[in-house]
Amino acid sequence: MPETTDSHLPALRQALAGRYDIEAQIGRGGMGLVYLGRELRLDRPVAIKLLPPELAADGPCRERFLREARTAAGLAHANIVPIHSVHEVGEFVFFTMAYVAGETLAKRIATSGPLGAEEGARLLAEVGDALAYAHARGVLHRDVKPDNILLESATGRALLADFGIAHVSPRGRAAAPRGPVLGTAAFMSPEQARGEPVDARSDVYSLGVVAFYALSGRLPFEAATDGATLVLHITEPAPALRSIAPAVPPRLAYVVDRCLAKDPWGRFPDVGALVRAVAEAVEPPRAPLAVRAFLIRGRNRAMGLVLLPVAIITWLYTGDLELRAAAVAACVAALLLPVVTAIVRARRLLASGYRHESLVAALAAERGRRREELAFVYGAAPSAFEKTMERLARVAVLVAGTSVWVHAAPFELVGGAGVVALLAAIVARARTEQRTDPRGERRLRFWRGPLGRWLFRVAEMGLRRTPPIVTILGGGGRLETPA
Repeated sequence: MPETTDSHLPALRQALAGRYDIEAQIGRGGMGLVYLGRELRLDRPVAIKLLPPELAADGPCRERFLREARTAAGLAHANIVPIHSVHEVGEFVFFTMAYVAGETLAKRIATSGPLGAEEGARLLAEVGDALAYAHARGVLHRDVKPDNILLESATGRALLADFGIAHVSPRGRAAAPRGPVLGTAAFMSPEQARGEPVDARSDVYSLGVVAFYALSGRLPFEAATDGATLVLHITEPAPALRSIAPAVPPRLAYVVDRCLAKDPWGRFPDVGALVRAVAEAVEPPRAPLAVRAFLIRGRNRAMGLVLLPVAIITWLYTGDLELRAAAVAACVAALLLPVVTAIVRARRLLASGYRHESLVAALAAERGRRREELAFVYGAAPSAFEKTMERLARVAVLVAGTSVWVHAAPFELVGGAGVVALLAAIVARARTEQRTDPRGERRLRFWRGPLGRWLFRVAEMGLRRTPPIVTILGGGGRLETPA
C-alpha cells in the first residue's frame, strides 16, 4: 500500500461531518487505514476502515475493498468483527465496523510473551469456530494471522477480522481455484504458497502457524525474505511445537503439529474437527471401557492377604502333617492368586485389542487427574500440620535416643517419647498419604516396571496380535485403541 499519512484526516472529517466524529488513526491494514470514530446517531464507538483515495481511484482495488466489506457483512458470529455499513462519500470509500477495545494477538505476544496453554487453547477454539462458520458459508479467509485476530480486553474473547483477500464460493464450499499468490508469507500454507487450489485445510494450516506462534512466541519458519519463507513452508517440515516450547501439554502440541502437516490430507479435514480436537486436548477423553474395567480393584488380592496369615499361623502352631501340607498349599495359593488374576485380566484386555502401553497411559492419566484433585483439596506442598507432626516425631525420637544413650532418663520418659514419636509419625504419614495418593503411585510403578511388563508378556502367549491405532491421551502418555 502506498505511504499515507493523516493528511487525509481533515478532508475525511469534513466529508463525514454530522454522521461520524473521527478521533485518531488506530491501525493500518493491507489495503486501508483504520480510524477510531463515533457514530453520532447511535452514540457508539466504531472502527472506520478507509481505502486511501489514491487506491480508491483504482478500479480493481476499489472492488476488492468493497468485496471485503460485503463478505464480512454477511457473517454474523460472536468471534468475527461485525460490519455495520459501507459508504462512498465523494473520493472516500470506507466501511464501519464494531470497535473492539483491546489489542491484536501480534501485539499481545510482542509485549507479554507466549500465551499459556489454557488461553492458547481457548484462542484456537474461538478463532476455529469463526473459521468453521465462515467455511460453512463458502468463505475462505486465506489471511489468518496474529495481526488479524483481535483480543477484547474486557472478556479476552478473540475476534477474527480482515477478509480482504477472502474467497467466496457461490456453491457454499470453502475453496479457491488456482491463482496468484495472495496472503502473508509467514502464515501461508504450502499449497497457497505454490498458487495451487486451496480449501478449508489451508486455513487450518494458517491457524496452526498462529497457534504455534501464540504458544511459543516463535514462528515455525523464519527467513530473510518472503520468498525464502515460502520455500521453507513448501519444502521443510515444521519443528515439533514441544521442541520449541516444552511446557505446552502434549495433547495440545499434537493438535498444533497436525495442523502444520505439509500435505492437506495430513491435517484435520476441517476446522470443526480441529475445534473438537482442541476440546479433547483440554479435557482428556476417558479411557476405553476395557481399560477402565482393568483398573477396577478386584477382591482376589484381599482374599489372598487374609488367606496367607491364616495359613502361616496354621503351619506354625499345628503338628499335624496333613494340616501343615494344607497350610503350605494355602500359602502358595495365596501368593499365586493375585498373579493368576492379573494375568487373566491382562489377557482379557489384550483380547480386546489393547496393549500394556494402554494400561500404563490410563494409569498415568488417572494419576495426573488425582494429583490435581488432591492438590486442590490438600495443597500441592506439605501443610503446616504435616510439617509440625514430622518435626515432633524427630524431636521425640531424638529425646528417646539421647535418654537411652546417657542412661540418665527414667524409663517413663523414654517410653513416652517413643510413643509420641510413633503417634506423630503415623499422623504425619496419614496426612501425607491423603495428599499424595501413594497407592496410585505404587500401582503405576508396578505396571510400568519389569514385573508388570512380564505379566503382560505371559498373558499375551497364544493371543492373536491386533494392530493398534495410537492417539494422544495425556500426561505425556499414549492410548492405543484397536483398529
